[in-house]
Amino acid sequence: MAGSALAFTLLFLALPQLDLIANGAFYRPEQGFLLRSQIVFDAIHRGLGVLVVALLGWAGMVWGLSLRTANREKWRRRRPAALFLALSLLLGPGLLVNTLFKDHWGRARPAQIAQFGGSAKFTPAWVVSDQCDKNCAFVCGDAALGYALVAIHFVSRRPRFWFAGGLALGSTLGLMRMGQGGHFLSDVIFSFYAVYFTAWALHRFMTRGGRELFPID
Repeated sequence: MAGSALAFTLLFLALPQLDLIANGAFYRPEQGFLLRSQIVFDAIHRGLGVLVVALLGWAGMVWGLSLRTANREKWRRRRPAALFLALSLLLGPGLLVNTLFKDHWGRARPAQIAQFGGSAKFTPAWVVSDQCDKNCAFVCGDAALGYALVAIHFVSRRPRFWFAGGLALGSTLGLMRMGQGGHFLSDVIFSFYAVYFTAWALHRFMTRGGRELFPID
């Protein structure tokens, strides 16, 4: 996984125009970005908080059942996995993506740059810029929430299902945001790695010393 992350980093640093080409497929000079101001896609974008509530709510439910139900031992064994998933969501999409990256990297969104009708300058991936003050393009928060499901594969008996499902959901949301002019292709790709490596590091930490996380399913 680290090798592919490095390969994508070198690719977008060597060929930053790939971002412009990819987003250009969703842009028409006479109408702007094709998915911008579309009711359905705007509703999906605004409603992604439901996914956060669902994941955190599930983790809270596991802890509650482990304390209250007659079958609480079954749920008690799942508490570490529930904690892992909650922390993966809070530390990955929450802290790393939406706070450290998006609020401090300064990369203007596609709809804001001159190439797509705006006034800001295009900045390649991984290059810190001053073209945006807050809630900027790098990396993609919507995609990160979809990719958060990938964390489940670390604590599931069906790891391939959750890895593929999270990858598909995050990529679909990322393409939607590209079509709205909200993110570049590289924003989407590197949001996956931000979420994955956060979950991977947390899993390594919580299983150190030979400890195991009981599968959630």
